[in-house]
Amino acid sequence: MSSLIPGFIAWPLTVCVAVFAVGRFLLFRDRIVDRLINRLYAWSAAAMLLYRFASMSGASGPVSALALALGCVVMATTYLYAIGCVRLSDIVPDTLRGRLRRCSLVALISTVAVLIAGARASSEGRPVDMSLAWDGIVIAIAVGAPAAINTAVFVRMVVREYRADDRTAAERVVGAGMILSMMFVWGTLLLSGLQLTTGWPQLGPHMPRAELAFTVGVVVNGIAPAFPLSMAFMRAVGLDREGRVCRRLDPLWRDLTAAVPEIVMHPAVDTGAPRDPATRVFRMTVEIRDALMHLAPYMPAGQRPLVESGGNPEDYAKRIAHAARARMTGIAPMYSTVASQSPIGGGDFHTDLEKLLDLAQAWRNLPTVLQARRA
Repeated sequence: MSSLIPGFIAWPLTVCVAVFAVGRFLLFRDRIVDRLINRLYAWSAAAMLLYRFASMSGASGPVSALALALGCVVMATTYLYAIGCVRLSDIVPDTLRGRLRRCSLVALISTVAVLIAGARASSEGRPVDMSLAWDGIVIAIAVGAPAAINTAVFVRMVVREYRADDRTAAERVVGAGMILSMMFVWGTLLLSGLQLTTGWPQLGPHMPRAELAFTVGVVVNGIAPAFPLSMAFMRAVGLDREGRVCRRLDPLWRDLTAAVPEIVMHPAVDTGAPRDPATRVFRMTVEIRDALMHLAPYMPAGQRPLVESGGNPEDYAKRIAHAARARMTGIAPMYSTVASQSPIGGGDFHTDLEKLLDLAQAWRNLPTVLQARRA
C-alpha cells in the first residue's frame, strides 16, 4: 500500500502515540473513561504501526498488515463510541461492558471479513482496497459503517461538552479541533463513497486516504489527553511547583521528623497510590511546624522564633540542629513547656511556607548534618 504520509513524519507520530499510550497506562487508570482512553491510544498506536508495515516496500505480508491495521482502526473507533456513551449518560459498568463486548465482536468480525476479502483480492491480482468487486464492497462496509457510527456518537458527546458554559478558551479550541478532525474523517468517507458509486472524483486508491484521515484524527484528538498526561508526568517526576517545593523541604522535614517522630501524620489507609503533591506540601509544612514547637524547649530560654531573630534563617537553623541533636541523644529539655508561639512567627500559609523554604535552604548549607540524615 502506498502512503500519503512521508515516513519521516509517520514514524515519529507513531512513536509519540505509543509513548502516550504507555504513559497513560502508567499514570491514568483509576476512572472508567481513563481506561477507555488508554485502550483507544493502544489500538491507535497498533493501527499506525501496522500501516507503516503495510506501506514498507519489501515488508512481509503487506496484505495481512493492512487488513489488521483496518481492524485496529475499527477497534479504536469502538472505544470512541464507548467514551461517548460514558460522557453522554451515567451508564452503569455492566451495561458498558455489554456494549463494549458487542462492539468488539463487530470489530473482530470486520477484521476477519477484511482479511478474507483482502486474501481474495490478492489472489486475483487486485489491491486490497474499496471497489465494486465483492471483496472491495466487503472492505468498504466492514470498515466504513462501524467507523461512521462510532465517530458520530463521539462527536455528539464532544459537541455537548463544547457547548457547556464552564469551558475555558483552551478547552473550546481543543474541542473545535476534535470536531474538525472528525469532519475530515467523514469527508474522506463521503469522497470514498462517491468515488465508489459514481466514479467521481478520481482520487486514486482509497486506503491511503483512509490512513491519512485516521492519522489526522488520532493526532488531533490526542491533544486533549496529552495535557493531563504531561501534567501527571510532571507531578510523577516532581517537576511541578509542588514537587519542587517538596524536594526543597525534604532534607529539613526528614531530619526534624526523625528527631520528633511522634508528630508524623500517617494515613489511616495506605492505598499505595502516589500522594497528591499539594497535599504532601501541606503535610510537610504542618509537620515541620509541629517539630519546631516540640524542639523549642531544647533551645536556650533566650532564643526566639525565626521572625523575631532578625529574619536570620542561618542562625535559626543552627539552633534547631542543636535542639534536634539534644533531643535525639536524650538530653533533658532546658524548660518543660512547649512554646505556644509559632516557631516561624505565624501568618498565612503561603508566608509561612516561604519562611520554611528559606529555613530549608539554610539547613542544607549547615556545615554538619544530623546523624538521622545519614541513616
